[in-house]
Amino acid sequence: MHLHLPKPLHGWREFLGEVGIIVLGVLIALAAEQAIDTLHSRNEVKQTRQALDVELGHNLASFDYRIGIQSCAQDRLNELQEIIDRESRGQRVRLKRDFFSPITEALRFAIWDAASGDAKSRMPLKVKLQYAMLYDIFHNYEKFREVDGHYWGQLEDLDFDNGLTPEETRNAMIAIKRLRRVDALLPGYSSLLELYASPLHVRPVDDLDEGSSKMMAKDHASFCSRLI
Repeated sequence: MHLHLPKPLHGWREFLGEVGIIVLGVLIALAAEQAIDTLHSRNEVKQTRQALDVELGHNLASFDYRIGIQSCAQDRLNELQEIIDRESRGQRVRLKRDFFSPITEALRFAIWDAASGDAKSRMPLKVKLQYAMLYDIFHNYEKFREVDGHYWGQLEDLDFDNGLTPEETRNAMIAIKRLRRVDALLPGYSSLLELYASPLHVRPVDDLDEGSSKMMAKDHASFCSRLI
């Protein structure tokens, strides 16, 4: 018994040609789809990096502001120490004005936390690690910023004008010691931030509105003015 394969209507050559055209069309469609996916991924990575740069720029600006008042912070701690020393000798010290702790801007992490894993995974490994390191540095700095604010707040609550109790004096001395420790660590953070921000071309971003900028400028002037 012999089997006879059906012959294409226009011959095998034309049939194979038509199949080849179909296969080629499928391959072209798949390649186009892959190209679109690649462009979409690159665009997502680009937009994610732009958003991260803005967020990190805000954090750098917040850090730079704290660095900018570092000498004032050292002078203020020296001044408060002088007040305590003079009062321990029985000398009552009157402040020229009320003492307020310095204002600092909160750091931001929302964009890094919300960025899709796909966008992060498609970044070059070195770039991704540099971003991750910057955020790790800021997370650690945030802890010091909270300590900074806590002890400045404690000093602000003390009534230096009317003299301190022995317990208040002891607490003030502890606060001054802790703040000096925080102040001594800030240059190390500055070096690390420069090390990892520079290759990414991330720069401080002043994103404060006019009202906030005026408030920060007023706070800076007040904090850097002498109390006695």
